[in-house]
Amino acid sequence: MKKKSLGLGFPDEISKGGTIFGHFKKGREYDWKDMFLPGYQSEQIQEKDNLRILFFGILTVCLFFILFLRLFHLQIVKGEENRIRAEGNRIKVKVIHAPRGVIFDRNGKLLAQNQAGFRIIDPQTAKATVLTREQALELEAINDPQAPLLEVDNIRSYPEGEQTAHVVGYVGEISQEQLRNEKYKKDYKIGDKLGISGVEASYEEYLRGIDGGEIIEVDAKGDTLRVLGTVHPTAGNNLVLSLDLGLQKIAFQSLIGVLQKVGSCCGAAIVSDPETGEILSLVSLPTFDPNIFETDDEKVEEILSAKNFPILNRAIGGVYSPGSTFKIVSSAAALASDKITPQTEVLDLGQIVISGQKFSNWYFTQYGKTEGSVNLVKALKRSTDTYFYWIGQTLGEGPLIDWARKFKMGTKLGIDIPGEVEGLVPDPAWKQKNQDLPWYPGDTLHLSIGQGFILTTPLQVQGLVSYVGGDGKLYKPHLLQNTNPKILIKDLISSKNLKVIKEGLEEVTRAGGTAWPFFNFPIKTAGKTGTAEYGDPKGRTHAWYTSFAPVDNPKIAVTVLVEGGGEGSSVAAPVVKEIMRYYFSEDKNNLIKDIYPVEK
Repeated sequence: MKKKSLGLGFPDEISKGGTIFGHFKKGREYDWKDMFLPGYQSEQIQEKDNLRILFFGILTVCLFFILFLRLFHLQIVKGEENRIRAEGNRIKVKVIHAPRGVIFDRNGKLLAQNQAGFRIIDPQTAKATVLTREQALELEAINDPQAPLLEVDNIRSYPEGEQTAHVVGYVGEISQEQLRNEKYKKDYKIGDKLGISGVEASYEEYLRGIDGGEIIEVDAKGDTLRVLGTVHPTAGNNLVLSLDLGLQKIAFQSLIGVLQKVGSCCGAAIVSDPETGEILSLVSLPTFDPNIFETDDEKVEEILSAKNFPILNRAIGGVYSPGSTFKIVSSAAALASDKITPQTEVLDLGQIVISGQKFSNWYFTQYGKTEGSVNLVKALKRSTDTYFYWIGQTLGEGPLIDWARKFKMGTKLGIDIPGEVEGLVPDPAWKQKNQDLPWYPGDTLHLSIGQGFILTTPLQVQGLVSYVGGDGKLYKPHLLQNTNPKILIKDLISSKNLKVIKEGLEEVTRAGGTAWPFFNFPIKTAGKTGTAEYGDPKGRTHAWYTSFAPVDNPKIAVTVLVEGGGEGSSVAAPVVKEIMRYYFSEDKNNLIKDIYPVEK
């Protein structure tokens, strides 16, 4: 039966054929609805579109919310910080480093000063490079990229160079380790300099100033547009030392001369006022030029690695057997024991024999002669070893050790520059611990003449003679002038016994004594020679001489040590004589000119 057509409006008719509408297939009823009913969607499609719109709407809201939170955080929460950062990109601070205080000697002579300079801090290595003013101007003239990093600085200069190196010291760049130290990290920055040795180090806080700076506006390239403000630095405080530069030069040149004469590498000289403890001169050889620590890293390495350690301050940091200078201690111990009086005499036979071991007097060893009957004054005058061996036998090691420590041997005296060491006053417990051996009678005899294990610094020997010269007072040694004198020890010895020791030391400088260079000296002096063995394979000995003058009212005490120099009388005493000759001379200028001719 033929199906009746219902017209073009129905799909069953349209599906019969036709090229125009033939693409409408059964099961795709929505196609014709889309064509003839624009905007029409099935419920299924409508639901999908709604979900899509909802998703993108939520996503948009979330993105805007996140953006809002970020803006809120940047502008409100971190607003102040970001504002400062933004300003920091436009405003820079160029540090102007404060000049250190100038250092003078007691007479106003320059010992340390400043020269204009600049520094650049390498941002990669945090290493500072010091430049002169001329070098800095050259960088700026050629528009070097490092020019904006220049900081105004000062280059430390030491006019007297190596002659005052161990007193004045030098400055160096602060280390990373120091910057982590609570003592430094508050007030110091990368590239800052501070005192490393000498008074530069011990008076760092006093000498160091307060940095200033320039506030400058820069463009995007970092070029300066204008200076917005300047905070001027505050210079450090000036320092006046008790050092006498003229005396320092004489001591320095005299000591160099004798070292060259005897072929010695090293030595030390100290001059002080026994009534105050003021250091008038302090020399240590070999020495170094402190100026190179600002300019020449290669030479600095040479100094620090040099065989003879020129960086070592031998006057306060070198330790040596004191030799016969220690006989001052033995004399004090003997008189205080009440076992020995100034009149007690001992017959010198040239040597003492204990357990088969011979202990000889120097006069017997060198010349085969003996001294005869010897009392304390003569024993000091002639430095008779056998007399002091007898003291050691009579007292035992205990009193000798106790009196050495009473005189501050084996102890720092507290001088106001770094590098002082304690030395060593040995005792039986020390020997047992360090050598696993008992204390022998021979150890006591060696100690009585300043040999064996005992080690002292030249400063400690200076303290010993200063006590005698200062009438029973030892003042704390210091380099800062106008320091209130501080007494370290007082009245250890009765005035009666002190007078006997002083008499013996005065006899040392008279005919027949061991300090023959002073026999005709116009000022009455007192002193003690010392020749100390130290186990040298070639048999060399350290040469000592320690002295004070005038005897009746001492104004100066001097101690000289020459390492491996030979006898104290012929090597160290002449240096002391030159120092005293200058000190007591009324024509110091001409004496200085003899050593330092005026340049024409």
